[in-house]
Amino acid sequence: MTGKIRGMNPEQLARLGQKVAKARMSQGWSKEQAAREARISSITWKRVEDGLGVQDVKRAKVLEVLELDDRGDPVSAESQDGGFVTAPGPRTRSGISDEEVLALIDDVRSRLDAIERRIRGA
Repeated sequence: MTGKIRGMNPEQLARLGQKVAKARMSQGWSKEQAAREARISSITWKRVEDGLGVQDVKRAKVLEVLELDDRGDPVSAESQDGGFVTAPGPRTRSGISDEEVLALIDDVRSRLDAIERRIRGA
């Protein structure tokens, strides 16, 4: 993912949802089957297709399983790396998996939320 998801407006989310639905149907998957493939709930999958907000990590799983970029366009084989769109130039390995990075991001978000709650409570 390129990180553009968080700033999407309702029109962009709706357009992405339409592309997700089209890609899912081209795979011949039901929403339930697609959700299982992405390892998310069918309710979350439906929310993505309906153009509603979901966690970035969940939306990334939808796009990854369909091999779509963050705009809902197909990811070409040469730009694909584990389902995520890569930046231009050579990619270096950090020794940490994508799942570990996502877990770290969630941890940082949780810590920032806790700090924000303390500030508002002070």
